[in-house]
Amino acid sequence: MKKLIIMAASVTLAAIAHAAAVGWTLSGASAYAGDAYQFFVIGQNGTESVSAITALLDAGTSLDSYAFGSGTIANNGAGTMTAAASGQTLGSGSYEAFFVVFDSASPTAGSSNYAVVSGVSTLSKTVSDTSATVMFTTGNQSTFLNNTSNWKSFGTSSSVPEPTSGLLMLLGMAGLALRRKRA
Repeated sequence: MKKLIIMAASVTLAAIAHAAAVGWTLSGASAYAGDAYQFFVIGQNGTESVSAITALLDAGTSLDSYAFGSGTIANNGAGTMTAAASGQTLGSGSYEAFFVVFDSASPTAGSSNYAVVSGVSTLSKTVSDTSATVMFTTGNQSTFLNNTSNWKSFGTSSSVPEPTSGLLMLLGMAGLALRRKRA
């Protein structure tokens, strides 16, 4: 048993030692200097997809546990984290990443808006050399971020019942009415 534990520990340490250091840069967000951003990598920290994260945002859920990294947009309009400073690593594989930019320094449900920056080709990376540094970059996103139709309110969705639930409830009430009528 001890040999298995030692072997598992050595494999885990070897996997950690053979992981690419990760950094990122969001550019063109000068209108949002001082505001918060979060960086996500699909398949890491429970992030399944862009739509899953936006659903959590619409519900007003904090994304801190899902984020691969976060920071504040600098005066030059960049949200940057060097690979050395991030402390984040990725093993071999293909990865897609995206940013969520908030229009406040401390996003809270109902008082912040957000924009999702995704679909940029440089946010897709394949890691094959785990001794290398991987940088996810967006290029200038000022046009995208300055378009108000790309922004949504954080935590302001309302629940809408699905039609099937309503239909089942209606059938149940009709059944109760018929049962009462026969009795």
